Amino acid sequence: MISVIDERSPALSLGAFEYLVKPINREQFRQIIERLRHPEDSPINALIIAPTVAPIEVTCPPLILLAEDNEANVTTISCYLEARGYRLILAKNGEDAVTLTKIQNPDLILMDIQMPKLDGLKAIRQIRAEQDFIHTPIIALTALAMPKDWEDCMEAGANHYFTKPVKLKLLVETIQNLLNQM
Repeated sequence: MISVIDERSPALSLGAFEYLVKPINREQFRQIIERLRHPEDSPINALIIAPTVAPIEVTCPPLILLAEDNEANVTTISCYLEARGYRLILAKNGEDAVTLTKIQNPDLILMDIQMPKLDGLKAIRQIRAEQDFIHTPIIALTALAMPKDWEDCMEAGANHYFTKPVKLKLLVETIQNLLNQM
């Protein structure tokens, strides 16, 4: 492997024969080619097969389903979450949110309450009715701010509730707290 980032140990433990950090010179490259021609003489070979070298666990960033029909909200929330390393899938209505949950098995769901086809409360209830998604964290997002709205969301099965506009930093903190509880 050749990279501008110096991450030699992870690369070697994942199976790279050698790891070079740019810029490289002709002599470095020649030495690597020579070791490739005679791998039995390479000290790297001993590291790869040595029982004391534990493989590095590669983890995938959490997958979040964002169910939201307002394009401005989708853009704002998805850009912010992706910049923080989360993977996202998007649903434009409650029916799609239920379907995508079953297909993609997200780690967490952000559910707008007022959506076409199937509102967020009904979508949450349908998701919670599935045994596989009883414990999937769901955060309700709504422009409604009446006291009964919070109760309705919690009753439907949401773990948390935010009124719009959502404070993105607080949203990420809540997402991380919910994911850490799993």
